[in-house]
Amino acid sequence: MTIPSISLKGRNAIVTGGGDIGGAIARGLASCGAKVEVWDSSQNVRDSFHSDDIETRNVDITSMPNVNESMNLSWESHSQIDILVNSAAVAIFGPVATISSDDWTRTIDVNLTGVFLTCQAFVKCCLRSGIAGNIVNISSVGGLRGEADFSNYCASKFGVIGFGQSLAREVGEFGIRVNTVCPGAVESRMNTETMARDTRRTGESIEDVEKRILAKTALRRLVKPKDIADAVIFLSSDLASCITAETLSVTGGVF
Repeated sequence: MTIPSISLKGRNAIVTGGGDIGGAIARGLASCGAKVEVWDSSQNVRDSFHSDDIETRNVDITSMPNVNESMNLSWESHSQIDILVNSAAVAIFGPVATISSDDWTRTIDVNLTGVFLTCQAFVKCCLRSGIAGNIVNISSVGGLRGEADFSNYCASKFGVIGFGQSLAREVGEFGIRVNTVCPGAVESRMNTETMARDTRRTGESIEDVEKRILAKTALRRLVKPKDIADAVIFLSSDLASCITAETLSVTGGVF
């Protein structure tokens, strides 16, 4: 049997967060023919995209009015949006005994409430227009098990998985699919900051922290942003037309 190549030609996508992972996802979707709009509040991030197939929009995903207005504008600009990928996230770490309520709230607001707001706005447009849209939310291996000093981050990422499963069961009858991707340790700025946090906690070097991670990874390598993009492309394609409410781990085999 020949596996067909993936084409997203004629489809429009929104990707929230244009950092290492979100940028790779946006460029990957565009390489498969999709027209992509990246939502990010950082001017520097938005300026990093130079492609006719990728537009950018300044959006605060923690603001319901901003999200709703932006979704409506994007929908009007492109006639419809077929794919929503939520990859925007922050990583603020610390033990429960000392983490501030502001840091807790900021993490939940961006990582979980932002997912809710964008999905809600997207689903409303899909139902109004009769579009069988496709949502892929980016969680984390930290959404599958808790880690010390990661309580707020893990709580937000556990929430993304549960929210996605619930939403998938709400909207499946309308042909809307919702899936979640859980990256492991990714070659990214956020992961470098995470390893730096570990060095302060354990006294190890960053190199030693990475070796410890790789020793618990079957493939003995970090995840590349492109690995996450490939998973999102698959879940956004017709090859995954009967896949919804699922959680796909892309970790290199973390154990």
